[in-house]
Amino acid sequence: MYNKKSFLICHRGALGDFILTWPAIYCLRKVLPHYQFIGIGRTEYMRLAGSFGLLDTYIDKESAGLLDFFCGKSIPEKIGSPHGAVLWLTEGQKVANLLKKPASLPVVSITPFPEEQTHLAQYYCSAVQSHFPITVPQELSDCFPLRATEGQYTLIHPGSGSPGKNYSPQFYRVLAKELRRLGYPKVGFIFGPVEEEKMNAEDFAGEWIERPKDVEALAGLLSCASLYIGNDSGVSHLSGFVGIPTIVLYKITDPKIWGVLGKKVTHISAADEESALRKIQGCLRS
Repeated sequence: MYNKKSFLICHRGALGDFILTWPAIYCLRKVLPHYQFIGIGRTEYMRLAGSFGLLDTYIDKESAGLLDFFCGKSIPEKIGSPHGAVLWLTEGQKVANLLKKPASLPVVSITPFPEEQTHLAQYYCSAVQSHFPITVPQELSDCFPLRATEGQYTLIHPGSGSPGKNYSPQFYRVLAKELRRLGYPKVGFIFGPVEEEKMNAEDFAGEWIERPKDVEALAGLLSCASLYIGNDSGVSHLSGFVGIPTIVLYKITDPKIWGVLGKKVTHISAADEESALRKIQGCLRS
């Protein structure tokens, strides 16, 4: 299907986990500038990566023919014969062995969640670097685009993929009130599919709530913010990527492993709401 030399990227996981692979993909593109990068994963996330120049085209992970591919039986015609690949798959060796047959470059299978206690993005870069001559910057955020717009408002994301990462709805209302008191007049809340399903909108009655239609719209919304505050979530990872001042709250997760990357990111670890609010206040006043 692809006449141009192609390189395959496969990641079927959540948004935040996918964004942590982006520095490695960025470094790969630098050393393979003449290859077409094909992504396999969630269409919405692949399209987002494409909008930032990380991928050229993509195939939805649920597409017909991919079941045999993920079982290591056959390569669908739509994939063609990639010259190399990096696969973020829990059990990816069968797929890697299948792709190695026609490949002229390394085919690498990376465990998405290793046992090593190191930052995931750094681990991914090191894993790729052991097979490809990539140059990994000391600051991984140097792989991210420079911010191009001025901020117009403040955004709070009260949710995440895991309820255990979140504080109570009241905490985020109190936070919004405190932000206004500190001179941030326009403060809004981001509601995605998880928040719509798991949270009660009445808890945020009277507040400005944004409901982006997809992750590309979310990226556009974030890029025009002057400040973002959220939990350890995909939204926070995207905020860090687009380059706005970002404060990320870690209630139960470790930023040394899962931390959001970005040039203007502040990490706050706080098991309780009082501590979280106090640390945010200190951060904004400094």
